[in-house]
Formats: sequence, C-alpha cells, structure tokens
Amino acid sequence: MSSYFCPIFRLYDPRVPALQELLHKEVYFPSEKFSDSKILDALVGLGLRTTLDCSTYLDAARSVSMLHDLGDLEASRYGRRLLFHIKTLSIKLSSKTGEANHDESQNIMSITSEDSFDGETYPEYETETSYLGSLLTQQSEDEFWCQLRSIPWCPICLDPPIEGIPWLESSNLVASPDRVRPKSQMFLVSATMHLLDGECQSSYLHQKLGWMDCLTIDILCRQLIEISKSYKEQKSRSSVNPEFESMLQSQIPLLYTRLQELSRENDFLALKSALSGVPWVWLGDDFVSADVLSFDSPVKFTPYLYVVPSELSDFKELLLELGVRLSFDAADYMNTLQHLQNDIKGSQLTDEQINFVLCVLEAVADCFSEVSSDSDNNSVLVPDSAGFLVPLEDLVYNDAPWVDSSSLSGKRFVHPSINSDMANRLGIQSLRCISLVDNDITQDLPCMDFTKLKELLSLYASKDFLLFDLLELADCCKVKKLHIIFDKREHPRKTLLQHNLGSQCFELITSLSIDSIIFFKYCVIFGFYLSFLFKILENGGDI
Repeated sequence: MSSYFCPIFRLYDPRVPALQELLHKEVYFPSEKFSDSKILDALVGLGLRTTLDCSTYLDAARSVSMLHDLGDLEASRYGRRLLFHIKTLSIKLSSKTGEANHDESQNIMSITSEDSFDGETYPEYETETSYLGSLLTQQSEDEFWCQLRSIPWCPICLDPPIEGIPWLESSNLVASPDRVRPKSQMFLVSATMHLLDGECQSSYLHQKLGWMDCLTIDILCRQLIEISKSYKEQKSRSSVNPEFESMLQSQIPLLYTRLQELSRENDFLALKSALSGVPWVWLGDDFVSADVLSFDSPVKFTPYLYVVPSELSDFKELLLELGVRLSFDAADYMNTLQHLQNDIKGSQLTDEQINFVLCVLEAVADCFSEVSSDSDNNSVLVPDSAGFLVPLEDLVYNDAPWVDSSSLSGKRFVHPSINSDMANRLGIQSLRCISLVDNDITQDLPCMDFTKLKELLSLYASKDFLLFDLLELADCCKVKKLHIIFDKREHPRKTLLQHNLGSQCFELITSLSIDSIIFFKYCVIFGFYLSFLFKILENGGDI
C-alpha cells in the first residue's frame, strides 16, 4: 500500500515520536519525498494529523495486524507499545466518566513515566500530555471499543505460564481482544483462548475489551476436560507440577461455580453429553467421572467408587444434574466387582482384594435386603474357596458340614470368609437345598414356633405311638415304602433339610430314599412338622 493514494486526513505527522512508535511507517505516514519540514507544515494545514485520538489507536491496532500478516516480528513489539498506550487511554477515559477506582485514577504522568514491560520508555509523556489530543472523535466511545476488540493487536504469550496447564498452541504473535484473556483468567480459558503477554489490572479496560464477559459453557467445559487430561498425563509420569496442583485446589471451585451459574440458565443436556464418561470431578487428589460418585456411601470403594468430598457440597445441584447419585445401588457394586475382575484378568485374589470384595458384597447384600426378593442377583461375582471371582449362580455354601466331604465332588464352594448368613442374603444356594431337597420344596415355607410344636406334641399320649402315626400318615398318602433312619450322633443346632425351619427344630434324618423324600414333601405340605420330632424335652429340645 502506498501513501500517495491515501487521503491526507488518514496520514500522520512523522515528526511526532508517539505516532512513529505506534503506526505502520509505510501506511500511515507521507513518503520520504514529503519529509521536508516546510512541506510537512503545509500538509498539517491541509489536514495531516498530529495528535493521538481514538481513531489513531484503531489505526495503531490495524498497524499491528498488518505487520503480523506480513510476517514481521516487530508486530509483537508494536502490540506491546499499543497496550501501554491503551492502558493510559483507559485511565483517562475512566477518569472522565467517573468509572475509575482508586488505583486507576492515579494521574497519567505517574503511570507513563514507568518503564513498560518490554523495557521501553515513552519520553514524550514525561514532559506533556498534549499528544493525547482529543480522546473522543466523532465516533462514539462504544463504537471505538467494539472495533478495537475485533482487531488482532494484543501481544499473546507463546508458552504456558505454568507447566501442565492446558494450552492453545498457535503460531500467531498477536490476537484480537475477543480471543484473548488476561493471565488472571488463565485457569478458565487457556485451552481455547490466548493469554495476554503483559499485565493489565484495570477493571475498566477489562470491561471495555470484553474480558469481563461471561465465558460460554463450551469454553468452560473444554477447559475442564483438558485440565483433567493434563493432570492424568502428569500423574501417569509421576511428575505433577506442584504449582499446577496448587492451582487446582484453588481454581477448580471457581470453574465449577461458573458452570453451575451458566447451567441454571441453559440446558444441562449439552454439558452432560460433553462430560459423559470424562473424569471431571476433582476430589482433591484426582479426577473421577460422575458415574462412579455418590454423596453417600457406607464405605469408600476406591479406586472404583468414590464419595463426593465435603468441599464440593456447594455444587450439589451441578453434580446431581451431571450424573452424580445420592447413593449407590446394587448395580454399581456389581459393576465394581466386574471392574476388579477385568483388572486382575481372572487371576487369584490377594488377601487385600478379598477384604475389599467382602466390603462390596456386604453392600450388595444390604441392597438386596432393601428391595424385592425378585431382584436379579445373577450378575454378582463372588470369590470361591480358591480365591477366584466367579458368578454367584455357580457357587454353593456348605450349611451341612457333617455331610461326608467325599460326596461333595463337583460342587464349587464360596470362600471361607463368607459366612452362611451373608451367603444366604446374597442368594447363594445352600448345600442342603441342592443336595437333599428337590426344587418343589426349596421355597421359603412358614414354620411353627417351638411353643406351638410342643403344644401339638402334647396331644400324643406317648412317644411310643409316634412311629405308628408316621405309618398311618404314609398309608394315607399311599406311600409304598417308608424308610426311617435314626442317627444317634449329636449335631449342632442346625436344620438338615428346609433351611428356614428354624433353629428350634432338630431333625435327625440325614439321608432319605426317594419314597421318603416324597413322604417328607407331603408332610411339609400338610404341616406335619411334628412327625419328624422323636421327642422334645421341656428343657430346650435335646434329643
């Protein structure tokens, strides 16, 4: 572009140092043929500009942009100079409108007499301020700031100020203010926006350049995802930057606050979709995804399930909307066991893992007790006697330890650390149910209490007639054979057959033929529990 073709009112007097520092020499000044002082004086009379005003700053911004487009490394230097001048301008304007705070209302002389951040000084301001000229031109001030925001002139940081923070890689040296934020906001925007290479504390200037505008959900969401990813990468290398980790503790709540405020006014669906499966919730020492978190849990099941720390209680609304549960359910615990199985690749559990599994199974059992009995528990993995996780339906628990172990081949028993009570609550089959009783009578049946049994038994004149009564009952049931086996051994107070007949009843039949099993079935159906009691003494039922 040649200055010969520019209107005179678009050109500036090259004798003004401040203009030389800010404007593109080949675009905004007359050519060297017009460098004679007398010619320049004449040009001034014709409209050659000699002062700094708002339109001059816009030209300076365009100068920076043009230099950058031409690949001139001086673009960044010009941008720093302009930033220094813009800060001075903002103080002047804020003072006029009464918007300046105490720090911003210091006189321009004290500000501009300091060295700039690139080591340059501006001596013309040390003697007078006439070069500022008319601060407001015909265009409104709002128009001025709007145009200034859209021109790429701000010098930007080329390297992240803190190692580990997400970073927007770019080959540019400058960017427009609407794509830049000050370093004080780097934890909110560094993944998608550039950082200003310089200090700017003026709240007035922040407002005018749009640096106080609300960030979008997309920017905040991307920042959160990239922060989590960066932390995971550093942690995998065991080299988390302490400064970065310290910033996480203080800045993550601010990021959540911004998200929660925006989400109240917008649809959560887009945010929930973007964060689905992403470990974005900061627990103080790691990031986890929302689907493994709850606000209440009886035990910490790390590294598979987590409890929301109290520090995040202020963000309960946000967390609940994005998938965190109030409490875990049986499916969560079953998934935990499956994840553990995947992690150990089917190998044998260690003692520590066994203890962990027991805690999980206890939680599963509690969940089963709170829901209907038809809950699906076939997906539960339980350690067997050798310490391997296997499906619950493949296991039995031994509730008849007196049975000859040689007859138990082919049975897969639960781990000895799982007692009969837990096994029963989990729905694991008992040895008696699958070995001694057929499927038709393995349902839970009500059993008379001990007092009622004694009362009914007292109706018999003598225990000597009990066998005859059994034969009579068998005859009524048209049973062809009746086998009664009397075992004189003493056993613990455990029922051998139906598991829910109660600890008050003691049964002496340890094995039954087919006919006697049918006979027992009829006895159960007709409520003849007392037929299996040879005698019940008044002192507690010893046989």
